[in-house]
Amino acid sequence: MYDQSMRHFFELLWGMTEKELRARYKYTVLGFFWLVLNPILQMLVIGFIFTFFMKEPIGNYYYYLFIGLLIWNFFSLSLTKATPSIVYERSLIKKARFPHAVIPLSIILSSFMHFVLAFGLFLVPVFFLGTFSLTRIPQLLFGIILLTTFTGGLSLLTTALNVRFRDINFFVQAVLIVWFYATPIIYSLTMIPQHLLWLWRINPMTSILQLFQHALLDGIPPGPLMLAVNTGIVMVIVVLGIFVFQSESKFFDDWV
Repeated sequence: MYDQSMRHFFELLWGMTEKELRARYKYTVLGFFWLVLNPILQMLVIGFIFTFFMKEPIGNYYYYLFIGLLIWNFFSLSLTKATPSIVYERSLIKKARFPHAVIPLSIILSSFMHFVLAFGLFLVPVFFLGTFSLTRIPQLLFGIILLTTFTGGLSLLTTALNVRFRDINFFVQAVLIVWFYATPIIYSLTMIPQHLLWLWRINPMTSILQLFQHALLDGIPPGPLMLAVNTGIVMVIVVLGIFVFQSESKFFDDWV
């Protein structure tokens, strides 16, 4: 019985993911090319402007910037689209009984598939750059796991809360703007004053970015203590997200 319900869950999840993928690029001319075009345009504009203001140059800055934007775009787009997803699918929820978690998770899964495709294209020039080492694949995989679990757990939490408190959607959008600049995407941690570094070190996205940067661009890896703290924060968010979503999902029919 358990295996059958799990099979049904994953079939439904895949079906909704396919629907999300088709809807995202429906009637577009360039289609999946936007996967790479968006971060490339961001990289060129931001890179051109910030090179004039950076006191300490960052090696392979455009690569550094591109991988940061790729990771951030996956995280922010998933969170932005997943948070109001239950409210937007109110008609579907009222028509049929199914695991409500498939709605936000299908959005995250479709975004992850986009991320993987764009990331695969990014690896091609990185191989020619000569900074990638096969010995760092475990760090890269751990970074991917942290990124997806953190995104999933936080999305479940904000999605569930947004059904009861619609301000959450606006709050998430506002926080993401601040969070972007509080994450070392367009600058290096060496530019942050020593007495303020702890604020960046408790940000899980900092460790995630550093894992990718270390694996692909021979950047500075996160310290063991910082990585342990950030991993702990991610696990707490995941457990809290699952718990809150399961608790609140019983009342979705009433609140949507």
